[in-house]
Amino acid sequence: MAPFSTMKYDLLLFDADDTLLDFKKSEDISFQIILKKNGISGDIKTFHESYKVINNLLWSQYAEGLVSKDFLKIERFRKFLEVNKLEGDPVELCEDYLTTLPSQVFLIKDTLLLLQTLFGNIPLVIITNGIGDVQHKRLANSGINQFIELMVVSEEAGFSKPDKRIFDYTLSLLKTSVNESNILMIGDKLETDILGANNSKIDSCWFNPEKSTNSTSIEPTYEIENIIDLLEII
Repeated sequence: MAPFSTMKYDLLLFDADDTLLDFKKSEDISFQIILKKNGISGDIKTFHESYKVINNLLWSQYAEGLVSKDFLKIERFRKFLEVNKLEGDPVELCEDYLTTLPSQVFLIKDTLLLLQTLFGNIPLVIITNGIGDVQHKRLANSGINQFIELMVVSEEAGFSKPDKRIFDYTLSLLKTSVNESNILMIGDKLETDILGANNSKIDSCWFNPEKSTNSTSIEPTYEIENIIDLLEII
């Protein structure tokens, strides 16, 4: 890696979930906890896969402005109960989930080492699609908030990735101006993180630990399998 004095970027924008924070693990454990609390038993793995399909679809619709955040939060559990023919209160499941999720926080491998290495050398900012209160609690509980200069959450910004406006909003909050050519966005989702960077005409790094095939027309500037490999790019 080149010395920090010759880094090619002046600002790093990170996605949060499944880029720095292991959301898949957090979600899995939280889901098991709330089902048990609400007396729902059965094939938990199958239930969770069903929920994830419903949840991902609703978040995609939210990113497109088709549904509201408040609708999404409850509808995903209402639909989950309906599809799996389960008895339960979707509002109670939603409240339990939003309470439980912030307490179950895990880091992606080498996240801490990466941020410790970069901290003080380059501004580190998070742009995340999510629910403000939940995301801020999760960041605080993760132990990495000390390294992050700013976190922008879609609910609070009023825009979601890949909308260019959430990137513009984020840059407007920073104390110093940065040239677009010196900004790098790092994230695991092509359709939100990488497309959002492309829409904003900034470089992007696709974090692809599962070595997924890019079958879209969305082209990242870089691709890495391990988050620590970012040090070889910047």
